[in-house]
Amino acid sequence: MPRDGSETRRRIVTAAMRRFVEHGYDKTSLREIADDVGVTKAALYYHFRTKEEIAAAGMADFAGAVTSLQEWASAREPGHAGDAELVERLVRFVADDAGAALRFAQANPTVVAGSDDSVRPADAMSAIVRAVAGEGAGTEGMLRSLLAVGAVMLTSLGDTPLPIPGDDTERGEAARRVAVQLLGGIPRPATRPGRTPPAR
Repeated sequence: MPRDGSETRRRIVTAAMRRFVEHGYDKTSLREIADDVGVTKAALYYHFRTKEEIAAAGMADFAGAVTSLQEWASAREPGHAGDAELVERLVRFVADDAGAALRFAQANPTVVAGSDDSVRPADAMSAIVRAVAGEGAGTEGMLRSLLAVGAVMLTSLGDTPLPIPGDDTERGEAARRVAVQLLGGIPRPATRPGRTPPAR
């Protein structure tokens, strides 16, 4: 079983999930992962015995990142500043290890399905959209939340399936502006006294 709490473990999971996405899960070997991290295969074995264990750890980390983002989104202060910070957190979520895990899960549904602890991508994104929309958002609020999250996701994944002009930077900046505008149209109750967004 993997041993938690080490920097080496985190680097192994990060390198593996990105290699799984870029080169394919089946085509990736433990030796290649060890080489990417700069450790021996024996050192990798200290933390993980199989690719399945690494993938499960990556998806568990993804579930934790989803929960953290949900909690912050649900507790954020209402208004433009809170919406802008949320969009930045969404951008980091997609660009960070969570984004690699999400793309891995989408490309390898059978591997993910084999783990009882894994959060499914569709369930994760649905939970994030609901948290972003807030309680009682209604139909338009949910649609605004879905489109805002979608704008960030679509432009953060590099090559987009739709013909969006501009380079990565231009598309990213446009997505931020559009997402904040969409979120600004969702009515929200005032934050209750003493309720502050959790730090991350």
